[in-house]
Amino acid sequence: MKLYKILFFLNFTLLFISCNGQNKNTKSEKDIYAIGNEIKHFSKEPHYGASITTSNCSFEILINDVPIIKYKDNSGGGLSGTYFPLNWDITQKGPQKITIRLSPGFNQTTNSMHTTLMRNSGVRIIIEESFINKDNSWGDEEEVKTYTTPQKIVEGREVATFEGKNYFEDSFTFEANVPYTISTLDNAETLFTNDKDKLKALEKEVVAKYNEIRDIYLKGTKNDLANVFYNTEKRFSQQLYQSSTEIKYRWDNDYQFRTDDNLDFFDLKPIEKYKMTFYANGKLVCLEKINNEKSALWGGFKRKDKDIGTTTYIQLYLHRPKNSAELQVY
Repeated sequence: MKLYKILFFLNFTLLFISCNGQNKNTKSEKDIYAIGNEIKHFSKEPHYGASITTSNCSFEILINDVPIIKYKDNSGGGLSGTYFPLNWDITQKGPQKITIRLSPGFNQTTNSMHTTLMRNSGVRIIIEESFINKDNSWGDEEEVKTYTTPQKIVEGREVATFEGKNYFEDSFTFEANVPYTISTLDNAETLFTNDKDKLKALEKEVVAKYNEIRDIYLKGTKNDLANVFYNTEKRFSQQLYQSSTEIKYRWDNDYQFRTDDNLDFFDLKPIEKYKMTFYANGKLVCLEKINNEKSALWGGFKRKDKDIGTTTYIQLYLHRPKNSAELQVY
């Protein structure tokens, strides 16, 4: 009788803990697929992008203090009108700030990095606006703004004004007429601080969150992953005005997961040899590998129809909503 009572008490206790510990806000793949029901659509849905051309430099380009691209010139090459979408970092109508940071490129003669920026170092950025037609084809791009890093005339030739320097930074703005408003960062705490003790405590939180997500990829389920990235996917889908079909396709194809039927192999490396970096005026934090400044959550996978594997970097920007103790994926 006593044993029966003990077992009954244990079972009741476990049931109580399970029911009360369950988070009503937990999301699953079904919720990802249902995001399309919550996306607002408008009579005009503009898409913005940046066409980037570079010469003889390494560079970083950000929009609203969030990286569009980081490029380390290890070959002497560059970009030639490469297009980068911008809507996923545009949160509301109005001026958008583009920041350009240049550093030396690769010297093909010495097979090493230049120590300074050269005469022909530079970047040109064309901001374009476009719309999707009713037949789902893309309409013509309209140039919104063009920026070129500053030049001067020397001996009848245009050369970079920052020749001989090891770093150059500049910025410009353009107007975006997006019809949506995303308030995630408006309602987020500023994480950056000059307090070293607070930074150390934050770093522990960030590493723990990265490891938590790494464990989901390696040991959890696709539903666990959906719970982590639900808000990210909802924001992204609104910023790109996506349909339910597009949302499902992105989730099913852009998120490689170890249990996917089309994979032979999937693995993620331990979180190590990183630096903590802040963006969005200190409201976003991430871990970047020291050697290439890419995400510290990285690894590889191999598709069954491919002969070689693919290296993958899973970009995680974390923020903390106001009045919350938990870091969340942005």
